[in-house]
Amino acid sequence: MMDEIDKKIVQMLNADGRINSIEMARKLDISEGTVRNRIKKMIDADILKVTGLINPDRMPDKQLFLLGVKVASSKDLTKIAEVIATLKGVLSVYITTGRYDLIVEVWLPVKHGLIDFISGPMAAIDGIVATESFLAMKSIKKWIPESE
Repeated sequence: MMDEIDKKIVQMLNADGRINSIEMARKLDISEGTVRNRIKKMIDADILKVTGLINPDRMPDKQLFLLGVKVASSKDLTKIAEVIATLKGVLSVYITTGRYDLIVEVWLPVKHGLIDFISGPMAAIDGIVATESFLAMKSIKKWIPESE
């Protein structure tokens, strides 16, 4: 669990990912070692990930898509979601309620990236009944990790 100091550390990193532990310690009136230890504990507990992010609207060679995915059997939701999550270009996979069983966020090359993705690695996954794709025409407050 995160306490108030952990939350403040995360807020500072969100505001400026380049802030150093000395500056955070000064602002929080705690030691630099405490800041470093807390960041390490949050990272080790899979609560925090410190990374560089890009604005997808500034990248002309790739596009952001959302895919609605229907799965044949609900008992396979987690298994299929985990397989999809390993595919190149996948940013996140959500198990959802509503019209689709899964929502998949993908970062793909322009032109044929989507069709290559759907007809290639997605088509190879057993248990997917249907997909529907949505092109993100403009992103508001969205930052993503760049991947090869």
